[in-house]
Amino acid sequence: MTASKSYGPLSQQAESLLAAKIKTQPEDWQVTEQLATDFTEAGEHAYLYIQKRCMSTAPVAAWLAKRFNVQTMDVSYAGMKDKHALTRQWFSVRLPGPSNAIGTASLRHAEGDEQIKVLAGHRHQRKLRRGEHQANRFRIVLRDLPRAVDTELLAAQFARGFPNYFGPQRFGRHNFCDALNWLRQRRRRRVSRQQKGWHLSVLRSWVFNELLARRVADGSFDKALDGDLLTTAADGSDAIPLGVLWGRGREQLRGEALHRQQQSLRAIETPDGQQTMAEVCEELEFAGVDRGQRAMLVRPWGIACEQDQGAATLTLSFYLPVGAYATVLLGQWFELQDMSLDQAA
Repeated sequence: MTASKSYGPLSQQAESLLAAKIKTQPEDWQVTEQLATDFTEAGEHAYLYIQKRCMSTAPVAAWLAKRFNVQTMDVSYAGMKDKHALTRQWFSVRLPGPSNAIGTASLRHAEGDEQIKVLAGHRHQRKLRRGEHQANRFRIVLRDLPRAVDTELLAAQFARGFPNYFGPQRFGRHNFCDALNWLRQRRRRRVSRQQKGWHLSVLRSWVFNELLARRVADGSFDKALDGDLLTTAADGSDAIPLGVLWGRGREQLRGEALHRQQQSLRAIETPDGQQTMAEVCEELEFAGVDRGQRAMLVRPWGIACEQDQGAATLTLSFYLPVGAYATVLLGQWFELQDMSLDQAA
C-alpha cells in the first residue's frame, strides 16, 4: 500500500512528456532560500547562512548543535532541503550570553561527497521559525533530453501555473502506510510528539492531493466554483481556489464546491480499500489537528530556460513559494528519472 503515486500531468499535456534525468550530480539541483530579515546584530540567536552538499537538513542541524555544544532543540531552520543537491539555507542557533560576532571561517565540514560551508553569520533577537522564508530559488539541470525544447513556449507554460500537489518526497516509500496504521491504532499505539506530527502531516497531504486530483480531472482546480474559499495570486492578478488541509474546524465551503468535496470524500478510498476518505478525515479530527488551507494552483516566477542541444541538457531557473514542489512542476512537462535514487539503490 502506498500513497506516493504520481499525480499526473494536466490531461492536455499527458502525451507530450519528454524523458529527462534529474540529479545526475548534486550541482544539477540547486535550491536557495530567500529570507527577508533585518538582522538586529544583537541577541541570543546566531543566524547562519549555510551551503550544504549531499546532506539533508536534519544532519546539518545536528552538526551545528555539536559544534556549538548545544541541544539539537536549540537549532532551528525554516525549511527542509534536498539531500542529493547543492542547497543554501538559513539556520539559527540559540547562544545565550554576550552577543559576540559569529566567526564563520572555521565552520566547515567535508567528508566524501558531504560538504558544509557557512557563507554568512548574523546575530538576531529571536529564533528562525519553520516556513519563515519567503520563497525558494531553483536552478535545475535536466539531462539526456531526446529532442530540443521550445524554451519560450515552456517558459510561458510554466508561468500559467500547475496543480499544487504535495510531492512524492512527502510520502516516501512507507510513510503513508505507517501513518494510516498509526491513525487506526492511535489509542493503543503511542508515538513521540514529533512522529505524531509527521503522521498527521502525511495523512493531510494525501487528503489534499486526492481532492485536488479530482479538481484537476474536471478542470476546476484553477478556477473558482460557487462556494469556494479563495486566495489572491502572488501577483494580484486573480483569485485561486483553496484546498483543505483536513482537521478540526468549521466547514467553510458552500454550494457547488462543498457538494463536490462531499462526493469525493465518500467516493475516494484508502489504497487498501479499508476506509473511505470521509472516515480518515473523521479520525483526523479526533486526533486533534486543526483545519487549514493550501492553494490549489501555484505559479512560478523569475523563469529562465537555457538549452544546450549538443549536450542534450536544459537548465531551468525559477522561484517557487514556500511549500511548493519543483518535482511536481517539472512532472507536468517531463517524465523524470531521479538519478540520485538509482545511486542510492
